[in-house]
Amino acid sequence: MRRVALLSLHSSPIAPLGRADVGGMNLYVRRLADEFQDFGIQADIFTRHADSKDPEVVVLESGARVIHLQAGPKRHLPKSVLPLQMPALAAAFGAFIERERREYDILHSHYWISGQVAMRYRVQQDSDRPFVHMFHTLAKVKEQYQGTPDKQESALRFDGERCLIGRADAIAGATEGEARAQARLYGRSPQRFAVIPPGVDVEQFSPRSKTSARARLGVHAEHVILFVGRLDRLKGLDTLLTAVSLFPPEVCSGLKVLFVGGREKRGAHGAPRLQHVVERLGLQHLVEFRGKVSQEELPWYYAAADVCAVPSAHETFGMVATEAMACQTPPVAFAVGGLTTTISDGQTGFLVPAADTAAFARTLEHALCRAPLELIGRRARLSVQRYSWRRTAERTIQLYEELEQNAERSRWPRVAGQ
Repeated sequence: MRRVALLSLHSSPIAPLGRADVGGMNLYVRRLADEFQDFGIQADIFTRHADSKDPEVVVLESGARVIHLQAGPKRHLPKSVLPLQMPALAAAFGAFIERERREYDILHSHYWISGQVAMRYRVQQDSDRPFVHMFHTLAKVKEQYQGTPDKQESALRFDGERCLIGRADAIAGATEGEARAQARLYGRSPQRFAVIPPGVDVEQFSPRSKTSARARLGVHAEHVILFVGRLDRLKGLDTLLTAVSLFPPEVCSGLKVLFVGGREKRGAHGAPRLQHVVERLGLQHLVEFRGKVSQEELPWYYAAADVCAVPSAHETFGMVATEAMACQTPPVAFAVGGLTTTISDGQTGFLVPAADTAAFARTLEHALCRAPLELIGRRARLSVQRYSWRRTAERTIQLYEELEQNAERSRWPRVAGQ
């Protein structure tokens, strides 16, 4: 195994976290590429050229490369129109390979648009190179939890995802629940499904003094609730704010709620919307929006908090929850998706029945005022030791090698009588 092509075409792994369409998937792809270098594997990450200031090729500190493919204007495009660029992306991908005279042992795509481009390229080249796909999110799962289709998504997404389930040599996912969701919602099961959870950097995300963290961040409160993530509806910010508004006055008197993450898009549901919700609920004195922070600064926020609220309607895995747990900060989350795998209710964090805002409020209040958070935090820290980016890379390489062996066997000439 020498070269792997990682396709993350709709969103660049080197774009700042918290920007539109930039989140856990971007971190996953970049960390995977970095870890591959330690195993002697050259990883090239392909993404669409969406910023004219970016050079065609960016060499990361690890030695992995980010390659920008020209397809459409060099600016951010909504995901709803990106499928129109799939032929151009496949052509640019092929042209780069031909120009560099480079062969890749594996094509590993992330998100459905990248999967469609990888599949198109493989058909055009009549290639039998193994093809692995990871969805990260599925349209029908989002629709199930939102209650309505996402208007920002292309109408082609469902058919594109269904096709990939049947055509990829393997589908990788964070939990077994993803395979069940694909069979139930798409009527297809992958040829091979591999459970490969994301990692967490337990050295970077580590326990530190709560007193020091609050002093460093200028947080002065008896109780602190932290939210980390993009400020969009699916992440459940309205739910969290409503839950806090249900607290009794004696809890609110010493409370601070910190929001860390990128701002919502402007417009009818733009950045001012959340501020209006805060004002309508009378929470101005409790809530602070801290905006985007660096990965280096983020552990201090986890350390400053008593609990980390994860009110998402759905989380495929829940990387924020594992980062908080690594910092010994218990998460409070709805029992959805991969969060039921990473959090043990009452032992390493708290799980709440899905979509029950009143129960979320009660659980937050219980965690802040009555739960043994120090003990739960220590258990949480121990429980996430099994998640590491090196282990994620090892599992991925193992899958690659198995697919390579299967591909080699399929090329052997059949012996008469067998």
